[in-house]
Amino acid sequence: MTSRTVDVIAGGPPSPDPYDHAAPAWALAAALAERGDSVAVVHPNTPAVGPPPNGVADVPVEVPVRRPGAAVEGADFASAAGKRVRRTADLVLRDPAGFGRLGLHRGNGGAVLGVFVREMELASFDRQRGAHVPAGLIDRIDSWRDRRAVRRLEEAALREADRLFYDAPGLPADLRREYAIPERRFRAALPPVAPLPEAPAREAARAAFRIPSDVPVVATLAPVEAPEPAGVDRVREAFRRVRSFFPGSRLVVAGAPAPVEPGVAVAESRDGPTFARAIAAADVVVLPRRVPGFDPGAILALRAGRCVIAGPAVHFPVDPAAAVRAVASDDAGELASVLAELLADPAARRALAAAGESYAAAFDPLRIADEVRAATTPGAG
Repeated sequence: MTSRTVDVIAGGPPSPDPYDHAAPAWALAAALAERGDSVAVVHPNTPAVGPPPNGVADVPVEVPVRRPGAAVEGADFASAAGKRVRRTADLVLRDPAGFGRLGLHRGNGGAVLGVFVREMELASFDRQRGAHVPAGLIDRIDSWRDRRAVRRLEEAALREADRLFYDAPGLPADLRREYAIPERRFRAALPPVAPLPEAPAREAARAAFRIPSDVPVVATLAPVEAPEPAGVDRVREAFRRVRSFFPGSRLVVAGAPAPVEPGVAVAESRDGPTFARAIAAADVVVLPRRVPGFDPGAILALRAGRCVIAGPAVHFPVDPAAAVRAVASDDAGELASVLAELLADPAARRALAAAGESYAAAFDPLRIADEVRAATTPGAG
């Protein structure tokens, strides 16, 4: 396939945190650049904590702040970002779809626009408002106005696109029902998960945490810095319950703080090398998050050949089947039971790891970049 000029509209600057909300957009941009495309990423001008990937131009955009957190703020960014798209662009990708039009000037033979719909913003708004009891008439009017703005601006973002990429199976039906978007515009695409920096060997990773090489090790990867929504307390309680059965066993908490207690090592930094060391040191990786959503840490652990235990809040766009051990409830006792079973059975861990590596291959950014390029080639249908 010939090289193209591609501009990616991302929700944030480059970050070393694999859980950063803009990580999928940057992972895709890096993969497209590796495939030979000329790639630039347009994003809000907020402080960056990492450099852009090799071959990717970094284009920060100033965005006026009128109502922080409101849909209109996303629409303001879209308008500003659209003005920074290169006139020579063959393809523009927006991840996530967000609010408002980019306002691209597209005549015959202009850029193809693809957007990634991670969730239906209107449905998310309704869920959040469902827990809010209006305080009076003014509050109800404000809620109605906000909902109307969310619907109008989400529809504008979606209708502008030539391709809508989705990773939740039921999403196209919901969007067709709400916004009457033609089915031909939808294409399935898994979220790209960028590879971590090369991890140290198992013994070196354990030495970095001051863990002996011959003891069972459990690791948990925090999706957010706050321990409570990350579920750090759940995995600590489960580990306490099983530790007496596995002498010398250790728990590594990566990406969030945790109290000092016997057998627990903590690495609070949220960057690729820290997560890579935690995974390399582990026999089992536990993801007990309370915040519902896709967990890229599961893919990173599976790629490294580690078996994964996922809590009920971890959502996968494609059923992992035998690649992941799922825990059906938030009960620490159930988590401890599954954890003890896997720590005691190396053969079961190897079987999970083998299935997991195959499953994780589908989230390779290069593979997804190829699918996106094919789906956005003029005449692709």
